[in-house]
Amino acid sequence: MALFFILLQMLITPSVSGSLCFERSRLEPAETFEGFSNYINFQHLENLSEVIHIVGTPMLITHIYSEYPEYGWVEAKDEGVTCVDDVSRAAIVYLRHYELFGDSLSLGKARMALNFVLYMGQNDGQFYNFIYRDHSINTEGRTSKKSFNFWAVRGLRALCYGYRIFHVIDPSYAKGLREKIKPTFNQINGFLKYYGEYEYYNGVKSPRWLIVGGDRTAETILALLDYYTVHPDDEIKVMIEKLADGLVQFQMSDPNSKLFGMHYSWRNIWHAWGNSEVEALAKAARVFSSSSYLESAKREADNFYLFLISRNFLHSIKMHEGKELIINAFPQISYGIRPMVSGLKELYIATEDERYAKLAGLVASWLEGNNQAGEVMYDLKTGRGFDGINNKEEINRNSGAESTIEALMIIMDITDNPTSLKYFYYNLKETNEKGNYSIYRDVSGKEIKIGWEKELRAWNI
Repeated sequence: MALFFILLQMLITPSVSGSLCFERSRLEPAETFEGFSNYINFQHLENLSEVIHIVGTPMLITHIYSEYPEYGWVEAKDEGVTCVDDVSRAAIVYLRHYELFGDSLSLGKARMALNFVLYMGQNDGQFYNFIYRDHSINTEGRTSKKSFNFWAVRGLRALCYGYRIFHVIDPSYAKGLREKIKPTFNQINGFLKYYGEYEYYNGVKSPRWLIVGGDRTAETILALLDYYTVHPDDEIKVMIEKLADGLVQFQMSDPNSKLFGMHYSWRNIWHAWGNSEVEALAKAARVFSSSSYLESAKREADNFYLFLISRNFLHSIKMHEGKELIINAFPQISYGIRPMVSGLKELYIATEDERYAKLAGLVASWLEGNNQAGEVMYDLKTGRGFDGINNKEEINRNSGAESTIEALMIIMDITDNPTSLKYFYYNLKETNEKGNYSIYRDVSGKEIKIGWEKELRAWNI
């Protein structure tokens, strides 16, 4: 019998032996959009940021690491003081804040962050990643040398998002963004020339034309969709469709597997961080009215996402043909939670099905202590997003740029949805890993059980 996930409304359930129970104080619920917006605290991100001038241009950079308890700047040894990967994130979070609230200060910061991304982008569509303390570019480091690697697709995402925003309010600046975006199409087409070809890793069939893997491909699709809203031409449409087709194929399709619906990240591996396939496919489905993209996104959310929630989230899974899965629960980071929240939010927009908005709020509540450590991972008073959960007893209280920005993005993803906000305040009562379920409870005592059942074929919330 096919294995399905189920979400059931439950009466109060007795605690099960061997389960993890969490009881702790919560933030006071905000009843309005404006009230919840107060949870968006840029203080720590601003403390990590610095405005520098290169070739006479003001650029906002974000320092990479910040360590407990002083939380000063810490550079990446042998890499540099800042990178395209994190500055692009900063540009995206400020652009999103501008879209939500019309904040001109956020727009100005986004522009300065984009200036840095523009500077690090090269005429052939590739990007360097790091600069040193003297502002010279790290051209030789493994995580910095000119390429179309993960930092490049993040840079492209920021540039395309910026292009969509500035196209309306500052066409001259937008033109400069577009001139840096266009050469990346040659890089993308360099992957797409393998369209229709496949590679195999421990029995997993991997489309060869993906941008290195599923996670980077999803980021590229999201970038191109922003660009397409301004320039809806056939070249971009074909690129998006081929990349999305690759993601649809790079998915666990066996309904008898507990991983049913999971989109692989790379080769035979799923990892939580940056796994934005659901968001990319749901948004592409909406733009192109594609049922196949939407069904692929729903398949992951309706099945594998519920498996992850029932396990109180995971770090990575590795497939070995004919062998047991290698499942790692830790570390857990905001960058592993945010893609799920973004994907569920986008599915809600595409389907208008409130179940996805509810799940987005529950997943986002990982920040508020609904996690395996039972610890709050976003400090409202300082705006710090902590760097991760090491195990059930220990969290990493450092607060670098990535974790802080991803935490802010989680908050912003649910800010304008009252349904998500309601479920954000549910409290995790217990998780039973042996039974593959978690139980959440609202302030009135009403409970929801999220679990994996062999016999049941439907889920509702």
